[in-house]
Amino acid sequence: MAKEGPNINRRTLLKLGLATGAVMKFGLIPKSVVGVEATNQNNVNSEKKMPGEQIGFVYDQSKCIGCGACVEACRKTNQWDEGAQWRKVLFEGKSKAPSLNERHLSISCNHCEKPACLEICPVKAYHKRPEDGIVLHDKEKCIGCMYCLYACPYHAPSFSSKEGRISKCHFCYERQDQGLQPACVEACPMHALGVGKMDYLLSLPFVTQQLKGMPSPDVTHPSYVIIPKKEMR
Repeated sequence: MAKEGPNINRRTLLKLGLATGAVMKFGLIPKSVVGVEATNQNNVNSEKKMPGEQIGFVYDQSKCIGCGACVEACRKTNQWDEGAQWRKVLFEGKSKAPSLNERHLSISCNHCEKPACLEICPVKAYHKRPEDGIVLHDKEKCIGCMYCLYACPYHAPSFSSKEGRISKCHFCYERQDQGLQPACVEACPMHALGVGKMDYLLSLPFVTQQLKGMPSPDVTHPSYVIIPKKEMR
């Protein structure tokens, strides 16, 4: 039977300086932001990772066509709990008709340097792998209180009412430990998603960690960078 989560202590969340689900809507990119030439993001993690180096996602918005292949690959590979969704592709535009200026945002857990979910969880169901910074969640410890869901400014933890617990993206850590790409990265037909060391990803030209409508990266220091799509005139 599904558990009903207790009331969230808003004061506690505000002390963490977090907004709830702010990423669910994003707006236009400032015209001063320009795109970059095609970068082979799928190969940015080809160098051997050293212990303690934070890894993260890179997303090229100009390449994404909103097909949802990343979402479907994640769902099939990780067998989400009923009602849960670990990765989302959000759409921004005036209509669903294809256009040069339509934008998408593929996003999941950002495996933050300072994860709010880990900080607020009362049963310590979260931990951060010291070797690469991946944030993992132990579903067996989870009591379904949903504190983490409301604390996360990206609304990344996903609650299954059927299972009465939280689950979330674990960065396909088992695949990565075997030298494979995360399922979402491997499935993207346009190579819009990649993974690499954060020090390197943050050094790429014109990358950002915040589009209009998204939370400030200063809150949790997400391990996620975006190459914004340039507006077409």
